Formats: sequence, C-alpha cells, structure tokens
Amino acid sequence: MTQILTASQMREIEQWAIESGAVTGLELMERAGQGVVDAVFEEWPEFANEEHRAVVLCGPGNNGGDGFVVARLLKAAGWEVAVYLHGDPDRLPPDARKNYQRWGEIGSVSAMLPYNISKIPRPDLIVDAVFGTGLTRALCDNLAGVLKSGGKTLWKGGYAPKTVAIDCPSGLNLDNGLLPVVGSLDGPDFDPWPKALNWADLTVTFHSPKPGHYLSLGPGLCGKLKVVDIGLRGDAHERGTVGMPPDPERARLVEPTFLHRPVRGWPAHQIGKYRGQGHKFDHGHIVVFSGGVGHGGAGRMAARAALRAGAGLVTMLCPPSALQENA
Repeated sequence: MTQILTASQMREIEQWAIESGAVTGLELMERAGQGVVDAVFEEWPEFANEEHRAVVLCGPGNNGGDGFVVARLLKAAGWEVAVYLHGDPDRLPPDARKNYQRWGEIGSVSAMLPYNISKIPRPDLIVDAVFGTGLTRALCDNLAGVLKSGGKTLWKGGYAPKTVAIDCPSGLNLDNGLLPVVGSLDGPDFDPWPKALNWADLTVTFHSPKPGHYLSLGPGLCGKLKVVDIGLRGDAHERGTVGMPPDPERARLVEPTFLHRPVRGWPAHQIGKYRGQGHKFDHGHIVVFSGGVGHGGAGRMAARAALRAGAGLVTMLCPPSALQENA
C-alpha cells in the first residue's frame, strides 16, 4: 500500500522530527540531496561512471537548499556544475542559506535569467530545485522562461538534457496536480494554460508521494516518480499524521491509474502534449448494466462514480424501456 500525504501533512512530519531533536533541518537537507543524486545515478547509470555537466536551478526556500546539496555532491563526483538562484540569498531560510554558503566555498552562483543560462554549454542534466511542495501561485515571466519544458528549450537543436525535479516540477500544486491559472475564471485575462509548461524526466520526492504526483497534470509533468526515505519513519511519522483528515486528502492507493485525467476547463489540444494525458481509451472503458424502469438508480450512481474517478468512457446498458429515464 502507498500512503499519500498532503503538502501540509509532510511539513508537520518534518517539523515534529526537527523539534523533537531526532534530526536537524541540515541533516534532512543532506539526506534529501544525497537521495536525489543516488536516484539520478540509478536512473541513468552512465552519469555515475563519467564526468558530466549539470545546471542546478535553486529557489528561495528549502527546495533550493536541497539543490545546493545536489550541486556540491555532483561537483565532488567530478561534474562541472553551474548553479543559478531565483531570489535574494540573504532571504534564504537558515538551513538553505547554510548550504548556499557551503556551495559558495567551492563554486559560484548566478542570477536565474534565461540569457544567463542559455549562453553556457548545453548540460547533460538539469536539476529543478526552484519550488517544491506548497506553491499555489503562478510563476513570474522570467522564471517561466527558464523553466518552460523543464529548461530544455534554452538550448536549440540536438541533444536534450535530462531533467530531474526535486519534489515536483516547479509550479505544480502537489495537493491537486494543477498549475495555477492566470486571471479570474470569467475575466478577459483568464489564461487556462500557464506559460510555464515545465516537465521532468524524473521526479524525486521524500518520505511519501503527494496527491499532485498522481492527480490531473501531475503524472505527465513528473515523468518517472522516485520516493526516497530520509529517515522520518517511526515517531515523527506517527505524530505528524495524527488527526489527518479523511479521504481524499489522506488516501491509500496502489499504483493509481484512473487518476491521470485532466480536469474540465483545460484545452484538450494542449493537454494532449503531456505524457500520460492521452486518448480516452488509455484511461479505461467501463460498462454499467442497469435495471429496468424504476430500477436504474444504482446503475446511474455507479456510472457517475466511474466518471468522477477518471474513467475515459462510461457506457450504461439497460432495457429499451428505461433508456429515456437513464438519459
């Protein structure tokens, strides 16, 4: 069974572990960074055997701190690493700033602007450590320009770098699997398809998956999902999950498949570009056998439930006399 935790539940577990003295924030960050590097070498064994080039994109929070750890570990493995920061280093959280300083002892940090990044040689790996859990706002234009298509569009033609996202591709809401829309739903400025279409080949998250990894656009944006244990089992997990709300926020799922469906309001021709968002028959065809006149309630309930669960197509079969009632 796979336990899925919301972003707030995950933060509670981490906070309790730190406050209890079981682990420090720096230790968790170091474990997370090492877990990302291990996952990258496991996914692409050729990266572990030779020197390569990486671009690490760090954000203004603890996700960025994980990125600085990854950069340091890759450099220690002989890689050439370029690091870019979105935001003011003086405003980084304490643990992230400490790892920023550690990286500064062996490398430099540049501002995260499309021009700064595109002028360097094409990397073999892009690390997206800009935003992780908890982001609910749309990305600014400069950041969207960097992260579009996982940063792959910054270098034209030829080989596309591999992309690994820490926790999630930046901009993805891990509670619902959506990207924040721009403008009000009924306003002239409404943009149902945000500018940052950033997707990853590999997403590494910690302790447990989150709903957004499985819901709506999440599966297509995240690519392959790897969950890394950073030592939060036991008391930290039990105390952090006490009083969790019932489903769907605390869901137990095994290899979810029907949840990989887009939501109403997103352009079908755009959603079709995402891996995992395909033809209706890719998501199952369910047939519901219903009773006759006055006996179709259970069938209609089952059909609606199948649609809400994300089935690609649902067909009700009933006696001819009950067709009008069910329609």
